Amino acid sequence: MFGEVPGRVDPRAADVVGRRWARAKLLLSVTWLWCAAEVVASLLALGWVLAEGPDLPLFGGPKRGDLIGLAILAIALLLPMPLARWMSRRAADGIDWRLKPDGWLMYGIVVGLAQAFGLVLAITYVAPWWVRVVVVVIGFAVPLVATLMARRAILAEPLREIGGSEFVLTKALRSPQGGDEDSVKITGEALRMSVRTAAGRPAAGASTKDIRITDITEIGVRPSRPEDGSWARLADGRGASLPEGDIVVIRTGTETQLLPADPELAELLRARAALHGRAPAPIEDGA
Repeated sequence: MFGEVPGRVDPRAADVVGRRWARAKLLLSVTWLWCAAEVVASLLALGWVLAEGPDLPLFGGPKRGDLIGLAILAIALLLPMPLARWMSRRAADGIDWRLKPDGWLMYGIVVGLAQAFGLVLAITYVAPWWVRVVVVVIGFAVPLVATLMARRAILAEPLREIGGSEFVLTKALRSPQGGDEDSVKITGEALRMSVRTAAGRPAAGASTKDIRITDITEIGVRPSRPEDGSWARLADGRGASLPEGDIVVIRTGTETQLLPADPELAELLRARAALHGRAPAPIEDGA
């Protein structure tokens, strides 16, 4: 299910990326096995209730006659894991789910909570309330913590070697509002800007722009200048001025894009571009 490192990897970064993926893969396997164990425990508990216990939990009818209740509970127990896997394989962006560490946490939360809740339903009338509380807390906490640790295994600083792979990376941009609503996402093929608060007052929605990695010809870092002007245009038409500090300069064959970001972003983009066999030229500070 998880396999070797997904996507392409720069040979110079293969050792570091491989070790990080090995840790992440182990933790993702813990998440999957734990949720599967919860399914098995839920079905065993439900089988015992049907055979020996009181009425089917929460539905109140005769335990052998409440077929609707049985069907609903069976769906609650059996659907979350295959549904999550089906959705991950059909993501709108077409990117392998294993390459999106920021998305792993959502699977851990949604599936982990669903399976813990299903287990609690199955034992509602055969366990005291405090046992049910412990079950739901532990049942949810294990996949949540495991996916958090898996994400950290890939995204922990420094990220230079991860830049030499196709793992999706998201880096915040500096803006007057702070937070992470202004950001860039680096995939294996493109850099996507998403800007909403860069002009001070947030726009109703985010403005996005894509730059293909293979189109980048030059990358540099320099301090911002008063004459730089607007670096992004929000969805409501307002332009965003650059804040003070370092900026990353990206040039393609047709445009120059400025980004209020730390110098690390330039290194990540250079490493990502190297996967395509084309290293962008450096830009001198004065350019």
